[in-house]
Amino acid sequence: MKTSFLLNDLKSHPDKLLKDHLFNVGKYCRESLSTKKLNIEKYLDLDTFQDVAYLIGVTHDFGKATSYFQKYITEKDETKKAKLKNKPETHHGYFSSIFTYYAIREYLQTKNLLDKNYYENLPIIGFLAVKRHHGNLQSADDEVIDFDENKQEILEKQIKSIDFDEVKRIYNELSIFNVNLEDIRLKFERSYEYRDYRRNLNGSGGVKVVTKKYLGLWKDFRDDGKLVEEYLSEEHSLFYYFITLLLYSLLLDADKTDAANLEKIKRIDINENIVDEYKELKFSGKEDKNKKINEMRNAIYEEVISNVNCIDLDKDKILSLNVPTGTGKTLTALSFALKLRKRIESERDYKPRIIYSLPFLSIIDQNFAVFEDVFETVNKEKPTSDVLLKHHHLSDVIYTRKEDEFENVDKDTGKDLLLIEGWNSEIVVTTFIQFFYSLISNRNRAIRKIHNITNSIVILDEVQAIPHKYWLLLNKTMIFFAELFNTYFIFITATQPLIFDETKKEISPLVGNKRKYFDSLNRVKLITNLESVCLEDFKEILKKDLMQNANKDVLVVLNTIKSSKDIYDFVKGLNIRNVALYYLSTNIIPKERLIRIKKIKEKSATRSIIVSTQLIEAGVDIDADIVYRDFAPLDSINQVSGRCNRNFGDKRGIVKLFILREDKDGRAYYPHTIYGSFIISKTKEVFKEIGKEEIEEMEFLKLNENYFEKVNIGKSEDESNSILEKVEKLKFSELSDFKLIEKDYPEVDAFIELDDNAKRIWQKYKEIKSIDDLRERKKRFLGIKKEFYEYVISVDKKYAKGFREGEIGHVSQEELKNYYDPDTGFKRDDAGCGTLIF
Repeated sequence: MKTSFLLNDLKSHPDKLLKDHLFNVGKYCRESLSTKKLNIEKYLDLDTFQDVAYLIGVTHDFGKATSYFQKYITEKDETKKAKLKNKPETHHGYFSSIFTYYAIREYLQTKNLLDKNYYENLPIIGFLAVKRHHGNLQSADDEVIDFDENKQEILEKQIKSIDFDEVKRIYNELSIFNVNLEDIRLKFERSYEYRDYRRNLNGSGGVKVVTKKYLGLWKDFRDDGKLVEEYLSEEHSLFYYFITLLLYSLLLDADKTDAANLEKIKRIDINENIVDEYKELKFSGKEDKNKKINEMRNAIYEEVISNVNCIDLDKDKILSLNVPTGTGKTLTALSFALKLRKRIESERDYKPRIIYSLPFLSIIDQNFAVFEDVFETVNKEKPTSDVLLKHHHLSDVIYTRKEDEFENVDKDTGKDLLLIEGWNSEIVVTTFIQFFYSLISNRNRAIRKIHNITNSIVILDEVQAIPHKYWLLLNKTMIFFAELFNTYFIFITATQPLIFDETKKEISPLVGNKRKYFDSLNRVKLITNLESVCLEDFKEILKKDLMQNANKDVLVVLNTIKSSKDIYDFVKGLNIRNVALYYLSTNIIPKERLIRIKKIKEKSATRSIIVSTQLIEAGVDIDADIVYRDFAPLDSINQVSGRCNRNFGDKRGIVKLFILREDKDGRAYYPHTIYGSFIISKTKEVFKEIGKEEIEEMEFLKLNENYFEKVNIGKSEDESNSILEKVEKLKFSELSDFKLIEKDYPEVDAFIELDDNAKRIWQKYKEIKSIDDLRERKKRFLGIKKEFYEYVISVDKKYAKGFREGEIGHVSQEELKNYYDPDTGFKRDDAGCGTLIF
């Protein structure tokens, strides 16, 4: 039965007409794309590409015109509505995607482009984007053959339930161009007979002919799908992958923006000299206690900034800032990016966003606070979210706008989340997980921000944290992305991995002679001991050193939580007087970790002894006189050395490296699950080749270069090649193989009720869980999410007795003594002796 709903009755959402929604989404897709400067001329005409984006937008909800969907969206009774929602005939994604496919085909046909290279696959790409605009992208080869008798029956019902005359009136209002809707209607309604030859199973050896009736569109998709699969197998190009991501991102953002009635965020100018002004206000005329290191910081800053007008905007899209630890890379990179942004805006007529990405949560807050201080010091007010935004899974779900500063605006958490996750800000500070899982992904929420990464300046800090098995993958994808989408990447690190080859001009250094900076530093001496030491013997060495160096701040970095807790308990048992003793690891709730890091950074006359796992290494701005490090890859050793005599004190710092074992016959504490045997072996090789136990800081650069050369020569490229093949063939479903963090054991989350505030939050959480409406439940949880996860730790599943899959464990205040030590956190060894609730 055809729908009886008229043009002005058809709805896309309870409060929105279908024709208005389609128009808004199509317009948004086209306008967003028109602001981008893309280098796609050798593949596609830009105007045609914008038309295709518009077509995807105005056809993406075509399937909502069925009577099935209209009955669902207008139903007032929630019980009836829930039943209608679950009916397959109500679902609109698949039906809409087929319409999108034919609309793009018809459009390209009228322009005589359908058989042209690169254009011929646009209908399938549009189909993929629309089919999964309420889910995650699936592999192209699976999607085009995803058609069975059950789906045919549903499609036939949906086709019969649509009044095409009404649909034509909608699209006439939308001025849909060069598309013959009557031809599309006929394609929907035509059918053909298909003969299926099957061998008889009765032993006669004959063949049974079964004649089936199929919708004509099935044949179109089957034939087109085969051509696409063959083409992708032969092409070996990243073009289709990134074009699919861009079109999908535009559609997702446009759809969510209009559905939520969000106002488009206005772009904001930022003073490109703000860091210069900050440095003048913050440091000028003050006594310089760290004169030597500050002179180097200023020299590096001036050299990098002088290169803003020297780089070739067409060729130099991947840049490096490779200078020693503690030499001001964060502020230098921000200032360079702001000045480069101004130059691009002036010369290329677009305004890049700046995305600052780091590997560890422990340094996100630290570096965000630095950026915030820059704006607050110069502008005398905190920056709003449309200027400076922090985004990771624990960040606040609060979005502020400059234009709302002097108005009382009712906050809508759901809308705020959409703006945050879409990276609607001039400067975004985020994690590697958020950034790279947008670049290599099939996930809706991750890909949605791709159009805002396009045309941006991306600063990747501490890039040595990227696993070597992905170097080739990131080399190929980032070079292609940079060129296709006019995006600039700045790699900043003290230990630069060989992801890009400087000799092949793949990466351009912002510091001409980095060696002079490394050679002039002599802040620390690295003492290596490549003979293994059992933990009990190490304790005696540590005890002796602590007593002999009574005025020195000490940092001890271990590889495992177990060994770190053991050493902390040992040092605590020494009862050293006038010492501030700190323990840091992921065994401690995040809230307490941040409090401890802040206290450590607040230098006082009291001596500090810090026992930590490797979370303290990269970027955490602390300073110790003596550092002890369990054996690790060279880049980790170099990073922890950067926490020693960071500000060039009068006396050189000492970094002592040990290979620790649990006991004399036990295995080392650098298990392969943490670092992998390959990079550990390469680290040992470079230390053996240097031929001495004591290594000066000025020798670190040569040591690092030798190490990364060995890693580059010996690394396997199998995983990179495997993922590249999946990317090229649009096998989106299989991209979950890309994992920056490998988990060797299953973990569960536990909420630790450490204080009265935690008790209050847990009570709120229980109240929210009892809400029946899923959408309301999610919205309410967003309001407490940041505070909630400040008390959550991840625990090895074997320690979580009574765990129920999919739920968060809860340790009440009454149970704390059984499960959580105030100093070292979760009691792994004793876990199970209480009643941990899951």
